Amino acid sequence: MSHPITVRCGWDQAAGLYVVRDSEVPGLVGEAPTMQDLMCRLPGLIRDRLGLAPDAAIDVFIERVAR
Repeated sequence: MSHPITVRCGWDQAAGLYVVRDSEVPGLVGEAPTMQDLMCRLPGLIRDRLGLAPDAAIDVFIERVAR
């Protein structure tokens, strides 16, 4: 059984990257040149941050925010 995790991401104009703005996962940091790349990286970053097994089931919900 998996736990849904919401991650809010947005474009950082200064860095030229999509970044994690806010998350239910304390200390989660991530960035990528495209939103698709960031979405692909998030499950692994979340598993690492939470100390989960590489094959642990998680549901990641992405909210795009403007800031």
